[in-house]
Amino acid sequence: MFNPEEDIINSDGEEKLPNEESVTSVETEREEAEKAPAEASPKKAANKKTPRKVNVGQAVVTAILAALLAATIAVQATFVVLSDIYKQKVIEAYGKSLDFYDIAEVADIFKNNYLYEIDKEALNEDLIRAYVLLSGDRFARYYSAEEWAAEIAASSGNSFGIGAYVVSVPEGARIAHPMKGSPAESAGLLAGDFLVEIDGKNIAGYTLSEVTSLIAGESGTDVMLTIVRGEETLSIPVKRGTYEAETVLASVITTDKGKYGYIKITEFLSKELTAKHFKTAVEGLLENGCEGLIFDVRDNGGGQVDAVTDMLDFLLPEGPIMHITDLNGNETIPTIMSDASEIDCPMVVLTNQNTASAAELFTSALKDYNKATIVGTNTYGKGCGQNGYSLSNGGVLYVTSFLYNPPYSENYDKKGISPDVEVELPDEFKNTSLFFLSHEDDTQLGRALEEIKK
Repeated sequence: MFNPEEDIINSDGEEKLPNEESVTSVETEREEAEKAPAEASPKKAANKKTPRKVNVGQAVVTAILAALLAATIAVQATFVVLSDIYKQKVIEAYGKSLDFYDIAEVADIFKNNYLYEIDKEALNEDLIRAYVLLSGDRFARYYSAEEWAAEIAASSGNSFGIGAYVVSVPEGARIAHPMKGSPAESAGLLAGDFLVEIDGKNIAGYTLSEVTSLIAGESGTDVMLTIVRGEETLSIPVKRGTYEAETVLASVITTDKGKYGYIKITEFLSKELTAKHFKTAVEGLLENGCEGLIFDVRDNGGGQVDAVTDMLDFLLPEGPIMHITDLNGNETIPTIMSDASEIDCPMVVLTNQNTASAAELFTSALKDYNKATIVGTNTYGKGCGQNGYSLSNGGVLYVTSFLYNPPYSENYDKKGISPDVEVELPDEFKNTSLFFLSHEDDTQLGRALEEIKK
């Protein structure tokens, strides 16, 4: 049973009231406080004068730190002023735009501080190429003076080398087509030859650009090509020389329903070369009794505008061929027109995903005039053109500057052209060069023959 008294008994058996210990403590502190000597209150301590001891070393350090702080502030202010002066000098040198301020700043630091001499010519070339690469213009191109000279020679149709179309294969490369009158043809190279070594160097796994780079060289020099032809391995020396590029390959396809002309256009190189040979091929095939024409622009990456417009003028009736506009739709030059003469026969154009640029203009113009049926797959989608600008270093810079639009349809830039009849190649032949695709395996060509007979 609960006993209140027991709850207040301490451990010694003595009676203890609640809070007794606390009361006792308070009383004890009061008594001790009365006995203790009095101390000065904070207020009185403040009024009392106390002698100060000065540390000389600390004062010196403080003075030094203050001086350093003042000097730092002065240096920072001077740097800001000098930076503004430098920036103004850059503006005066490079114009009001500070787009290249960072580059100019880096160049100035190297100029004034780098221990060794910089190859300024090489640096300038690399800076130009880097700018073109990072500009966002996917079709911009830069040619050095030497590269431009080679480009001019190639576009005229007169090139240096062996004169053969070469395609990449796992073994190395393969001769697709030796051009007529070329060093390759004179040396006895044949379509289908497997190229395994160039000047004793095994080229298995090499890219096509690496292969062509090894084959190329100065006119009059020799290159030793090791080829595999059937069961034979042959070493054939080829003397590099001048040849006329063959960009139009024509043949006759005979079926049980008639003869049809087949013209493969590899690129639109120039009006004097591609357009001239194209007209000759068309006239020859029609004179030979061909009832229709198949134009193959698969894997044709384009070329010169004057070449393709001259060819279209030859094929089309009177009317527009191409409108050239800026990005705002303003015509920059008069519309290129076709005269009244035309070629009147059934036509088909073969396209694929690598049909681009001038080859797309060729395709779209024939489609706009209902002159041809388009068979194959959607094209690449390049409906813009580049203007060339000469540079002070002798190089040439091409920059995307205009849109070239087909006669009546919309521009196909970044969209491509849809075929009238979509046909894919069989999966097993999609990576096979068209040069080596037989008529039986080429389902796109087979469908073109069906369409042209209608």
